Amino acid sequence: MHNTTDIPLSTASLDQLLTASFTYYNTLCETDKTLFTKRCLRFIEGKEILGAEGFVPNNAVKILIAASAVQLTFGLSLWDLSYFDAIILYPGDFDHVPSGRKFRGETNLNGYLKLSWKSFLHGYKHSEDNINLGLHEFAHALRFNGFRGEEQDYFVHYYFEAWLASAYEVHYALKAGRPSVFRKYGGTNINEFISVCIEHYFESPQEIKLHYPHLYFSTGILLNQILIGERTYKDVRSRLFKEKNTILSGISERYLKSRIISDARFTSFLITLMPLVFTIAGSGVLSGPSLSLMVLSFFTYLRFDFYYSRLHFFGKHFSVEKGCLIFKRHRGNLLLSHLICVQVDSRSGEYEEWIFRFYKESDGHFHEELIVPKQIDKSAFLTELSKNKIAVLRK
Repeated sequence: MHNTTDIPLSTASLDQLLTASFTYYNTLCETDKTLFTKRCLRFIEGKEILGAEGFVPNNAVKILIAASAVQLTFGLSLWDLSYFDAIILYPGDFDHVPSGRKFRGETNLNGYLKLSWKSFLHGYKHSEDNINLGLHEFAHALRFNGFRGEEQDYFVHYYFEAWLASAYEVHYALKAGRPSVFRKYGGTNINEFISVCIEHYFESPQEIKLHYPHLYFSTGILLNQILIGERTYKDVRSRLFKEKNTILSGISERYLKSRIISDARFTSFLITLMPLVFTIAGSGVLSGPSLSLMVLSFFTYLRFDFYYSRLHFFGKHFSVEKGCLIFKRHRGNLLLSHLICVQVDSRSGEYEEWIFRFYKESDGHFHEELIVPKQIDKSAFLTELSKNKIAVLRK
């Protein structure tokens, strides 16, 4: 890793350097190695990789910096961290003016990263200490990439609540000083814990799996890659969702049905009935105004009927059933691990709207269902969700 003799920016040169100096690269199959080198070249083309305080980054340095970013994002569809267009390299620790302290790395929301080259090299030379500056700062960049309007990876954007649900308990325990496999710095705040966890995931994944299995699977699903033995596999979300599902405690069987009278679409239907009744009484059933209002009422009801939802929870699975009378249909059974979060929105104390967000592997998209639940033991149900590391968000 210390060999930074300059080389040309070509696929063959990258392959030679990475084979000799970048352990992660050697865990990939040949097809993935080809993709990895192409992404490194695209990353270098799309970023300004600059030196400071006399440090001049050559092509070999740029390749290793790019390789760190590509390592982190290799399983993602949108991987280039487009908001961050500059990476500034210092020979060692640098001054952080706002704090008056020396920093090894900084991810700035103005769109640039600063890295100590010495510490960057140390992170890859010592892969047993779970400290890797490159992965740490690029993990911050991944988290912040969509903050100011730049497009974020679709899956990362919507799955992150599920990751947080697996992480908060571990983070708070670390923050409170309780024993943990993670280093203390991860207790600083949740953003630092994200980076510390990702460093650890790449260097000691089995340790996380042993102590925090929910977090292990959630991190693998988020990044869409996993190390098994000496081989890294990408595109593994389907597999990891299934494996994560096996460790969930499950949920007692219950149906969640909306209170029809509280559904805004049904209210719209009722509103159309009132003038219809008066029009029929005054003009007769077959009058033009009556027929027009009948059609309007009918289509208003169809709209309500089509979107009406019920959720059936049974153990480690759940299903979505749509329609009330005319459009009744079953949308299939899903793994409980596919449920990302439940947003509980109280409406002035009158009733609550629950929005269930979940992932469907069949179409690769995240979906939402709105329920205005009837009388159920809400506290017990929400407690069961929390036990299964499913985020409960309150507004």
